[in-house]
Amino acid sequence: MKRITVEVREDHLENLAQTKPILAMAELIWNALDAEATEVRVEFLENDLQGLEAIHVADNGHGLHYEDTFLVFRNLGGSWKRGGARTHERKRMLHGKFGKGRFRAFSLGNSVRWHSTFREEPDGYSFTIAGNAAALGEFQVFERKSQAETHTGMTVEITQVNDAANLLRGVKAMEEITNIFALYLRQYPDTHIIYDGTPLDASNTEKHFASYLLEPMVMENGEQVTCELDVVEWNKPGRRGVVLCDENGFMRINALPRLYFRGFSYTAYLKSAHIALLDREGLLDAGELHNDIRQLLDAARAQLREHFSLREAEEAQDALTYWKEVGIYPYAGVPADELEANERRIFDIYATHLDRIFTDFSSATTRMKRLLLRMVQELIHADPVRVARLLDEMITFPEEMEEKILELAGGLANTETSPSKVTTE
Repeated sequence: MKRITVEVREDHLENLAQTKPILAMAELIWNALDAEATEVRVEFLENDLQGLEAIHVADNGHGLHYEDTFLVFRNLGGSWKRGGARTHERKRMLHGKFGKGRFRAFSLGNSVRWHSTFREEPDGYSFTIAGNAAALGEFQVFERKSQAETHTGMTVEITQVNDAANLLRGVKAMEEITNIFALYLRQYPDTHIIYDGTPLDASNTEKHFASYLLEPMVMENGEQVTCELDVVEWNKPGRRGVVLCDENGFMRINALPRLYFRGFSYTAYLKSAHIALLDREGLLDAGELHNDIRQLLDAARAQLREHFSLREAEEAQDALTYWKEVGIYPYAGVPADELEANERRIFDIYATHLDRIFTDFSSATTRMKRLLLRMVQELIHADPVRVARLLDEMITFPEEMEEKILELAGGLANTETSPSKVTTE
């Protein structure tokens, strides 16, 4: 057995070992993907009392070669990945470049072991590296053994698990992991991540995808920066946020986790090489207090407002088309006059908005929808202004929609009091 001592200050290692659990787990998965794995399995092992006892992250990548171990584990910041932007064989984009991921594993448990299986043609070998949080920066490397099994890969085994690791399980954790790897899985569809027994499949959970090249921006230092904004809309409600990424789509920070657009569940990925630069300089945590970050996020907000306005119009038109096809749209033929045309416009705004906001409405039976749409029609015909105010009181009807309703309702009033409608005694 041999020993490795990392040449770096101990307090720096302690900071790395205090990473948020979900980010530490993401680093372990990224390490597997950078090793050209096509399958990564994250398993949580429980004891007899159903407490979390161990975490395994296993992959089918090329493994770590025994001779490379001493360089890789000794030099923090000396990762082989810094020499190129892509993996050797599959030419996939590389995530890690500074060799920090292995230390972040200690934020999940006190004891970490790396079991590597690799090939030196024509033979296969395996060996183990062990580390403990009580002696950060010191690793034991056990002698390699001949391995008849030809499958290469790495298994990271974390034991003496701490309480924070429990945050890695459940619906919230699954959503966060999906957010982090969604763009990568879209780019490399032959890659599979099985997390706590469930495959991450962004394509099955996606509802819509769009990508925008934003106008160039001039940063505080005078540099002109270009950004791309990828918007993923999800089938499952309740997800939202703007994620800052490097130019390859690798997440650096969730900058706007609560940016809300009514009726839409989404994640927006703002990608730029300048974001990677800000991350290296430790500035991303400053958020919008930093001028560059504020400018980037303002541009993202503006594009998202435009995106969701368009998407809302598209979804509204799709709903109206469907209602007409199945015969539950309460109007027939073309409008008889401008009065009815305005009434229909108001109805379309109300009905499609309710369809988007209330899942009970959108998932109702055809018969129930016909009844509800007919009732909405009658309410609009009676007093559209009162209906607008009622909706605003009950569901915070969007201000711009309320203004549109009042404008159209004004058209109704003008039509009703026009000379052709007035009788004289």
